[in-house]
Amino acid sequence: MISENERKNMVHFLIMYCGSNPNQLQTLNDFLLERTYDFAYSRTIMDCDF
Repeated sequence: MISENERKNMVHFLIMYCGSNPNQLQTLNDFLLERTYDFAYSRTIMDCDF
């Protein structure tokens, strides 16, 4: 289970850097939010490498 602060930071990252819809992110459970964040963060890192 993630803390409220971690959840807030993940949602903020996904909104700012990926253009995600905040309403959809609020309804995700912790597991899906973490997986979405991990995927988006890894894509951001990969883009920086090129």
